[in-house]
Amino acid sequence: MNIHMRSLVLIPAFLGLFAGVALAEDSAGKPGSAPDREQWCADNPQKCQELKTRMQEKCAQDPKRCEEMKARAAELKAKCDANPEECQKKREQMKARRAEMRARCEANPEECKKRREEIREHRKQCRENPDKCRRPGRDKDPAVKPNT
Repeated sequence: MNIHMRSLVLIPAFLGLFAGVALAEDSAGKPGSAPDREQWCADNPQKCQELKTRMQEKCAQDPKRCEEMKARAAELKAKCDANPEECQKKREQMKARRAEMRARCEANPEECKKRREEIREHRKQCRENPDKCRRPGRDKDPAVKPNT
């Protein structure tokens, strides 16, 4: 899977996960805010708490980035509220991509294992030196393309 395809899968997944945790803190105790997340947390209380703790730590380390992500999540939620059909279509596309990736991994588990290790190593390198991993469009001052 090329880097663009991977980013199409990983970025929305991260945003969905982050938005779920961020909104869980904002809407704790409010019924009907996110039944799937609430059900998952009810079924997996320890994992849910670990995830919340990890996100709180990340926000404590980089509050500016955390606020940007919360703003982006709120923006995405507003877009989905305004056009739920479009969001549902994108969700279905993501589900199809995940199913396709699962099928490929089931067909060739060694390749998937190798790829997961490569991704983990890349993430480790990015944590150690984030400036080398910045991608255009993810930062306020995106990298300039060579032909522009």
